[in-house]
Amino acid sequence: MCGIFGIVGPYEPEQARAAFASLAHRGPDASGTVCEPGLFLGHHRLAIIDPLPEGEQPMRVEGVTVLFNGEIYNYRELRDELGGTFRTGSDTEALGRAFLRWGRQMPSRLRGMYAAAFWREGTLHLFRDPFGKKPLYYARTEERFLFASEIGAILRMAPQIRWSRDELPTYLSFQSFVSPATHYPGIFQLEPGGYLRYEEGRISVETDEAVPRAVSGKRIGVGEVETLVRESVAYRLVSDAPVGALLSGGIDSSLVAAMAQRCGDGALPTFTVGYEGYEKYDERRYARIVASHIGSDHHAYAMDMEAFLETADALAAHLDEPLADPAAVPLWFLAEKVRKEGIKVLLTGDGADELFFGYRPYYEILDVERARELKYRNWLRNYFRAHYSPNKEWEWYKRAFEGTAIFRGSAELFTDLQQNALLKQNVKDGRSLEPIGHLVDRFGEPFGPQWQSYIDLKVQLGELFLKKLDRVTMAHGIEARSPFLDRRLVGKLLACDPAWRMGGEPKWLLKEVAGGFLPPEILQRRKKGFSYPYMEWLHRSGELEVIGRVDRQLGLFRRDALDFLIERSKKGRFKHQVYALWFLCKWIEKHPSHKSDNMI
Repeated sequence: MCGIFGIVGPYEPEQARAAFASLAHRGPDASGTVCEPGLFLGHHRLAIIDPLPEGEQPMRVEGVTVLFNGEIYNYRELRDELGGTFRTGSDTEALGRAFLRWGRQMPSRLRGMYAAAFWREGTLHLFRDPFGKKPLYYARTEERFLFASEIGAILRMAPQIRWSRDELPTYLSFQSFVSPATHYPGIFQLEPGGYLRYEEGRISVETDEAVPRAVSGKRIGVGEVETLVRESVAYRLVSDAPVGALLSGGIDSSLVAAMAQRCGDGALPTFTVGYEGYEKYDERRYARIVASHIGSDHHAYAMDMEAFLETADALAAHLDEPLADPAAVPLWFLAEKVRKEGIKVLLTGDGADELFFGYRPYYEILDVERARELKYRNWLRNYFRAHYSPNKEWEWYKRAFEGTAIFRGSAELFTDLQQNALLKQNVKDGRSLEPIGHLVDRFGEPFGPQWQSYIDLKVQLGELFLKKLDRVTMAHGIEARSPFLDRRLVGKLLACDPAWRMGGEPKWLLKEVAGGFLPPEILQRRKKGFSYPYMEWLHRSGELEVIGRVDRQLGLFRRDALDFLIERSKKGRFKHQVYALWFLCKWIEKHPSHKSDNMI
């Protein structure tokens, strides 16, 4: 896991080095550059596999220069298939040889996570893994083409770029920004599964689709699913650095930890966070049950209000874009503890909810979709439009009667009409379809369980959860690995009949697999959404005043709608929405030099 940076075109060496240095947290073990007229390539290394100096980058492999952030788990199989003599034991050299052999078709051969750049004979090739685990941003100015692992490095080369007020509705809709767009006009994300070619000033971009078409009636056995998950976990234990696992006590992280423990020799270090005095949020008891059952070396920590506020400050200062996932704060808190224990690789349970239908709304949405077939839906459409309600169910049925996409992802937070009432800018109904329009076009009819898995893999995971996971862990020199998001595992599961995969209750298939690994007390737990007392702490500390300060300066919100949300959050309603507004405003205060040119 690393940080990569590049410039094609003229540059000032001192400015380029400063931009490259801004990524040093992503790779504290070594740094290397190629500095030539019209070309700057830089790499910060977090040494995980083959940590010897021979594995450092930029790496020259038979005429191609390689910059690589990530891990290729099947690199040993690639080496055997490619043949010949390798001068290092690194996956980077195997990746370079794979590019030379297969070129544009290389990604279909890879099992791993990656953002990679290849410079060959005056042409730049960029690749990003199919689920977006590793970030890759790019921009073209009048003079040069830039790419980097994080936006901040590009901003140091193009300080004239400012974030745009016009993109706020995307953030409020999806808690993040959806590829290829970012918070900054002129800076783009390479989509998950993306390939970019830059040659003689011309950019071409293509995207590979990792989600297969489902086959009606197709099923696979529980034993095969178990084999696929175990294989994926085993691949992600390949490391020359210490490995640990996040353990919440839920099925997803518990199963990953249990399988990893069975694969290893000693006790696997596991980590969890809790909240003293808030038992309804605290899952440390369940994590201890799992740790005792599997025999892991368990570490539990408590976060209080003071730690929450300090951690949120650090997080907001670090991020190049706001993220509205409240889980980012305790993850940052925990990552600091994990790194102090000497752990450089951390396993997570991300992806299981999206693959195995872990969210109850998946099932509720299927019922709502049936309303599309009602005989008098046009009358109902007009009735709903005339009787507005801020509740999500109202919005679902309105969309059903209009015939538009009902489910726009589990990450959807504010509806378009809620935003129009809140923001001092016009947000038309249907605005939330614009950032995901290309995904709707690729998928086809945006209805049914396969669509639910598809859009959540693309947006909630690719644009929110994995972005959060990368930025937070890499800020502390930790590589996070997510076994459920293995290309082979995802491909096998999503090729099955989605109605069978969904079944009659959340995660029925994963629970069947987990039965041989976890105690009944964990398997029979009723799933509850992740939460912690962030809203209680925000109200008690007076931190929500940051929203008022920023609003008085920039004029973002309508006061009556804002007051409505804040008042309701005291009683537990609209908590996530208020957090999103608070973190946005906190981020704006932490980054005054990035303020938008189109503020009123």
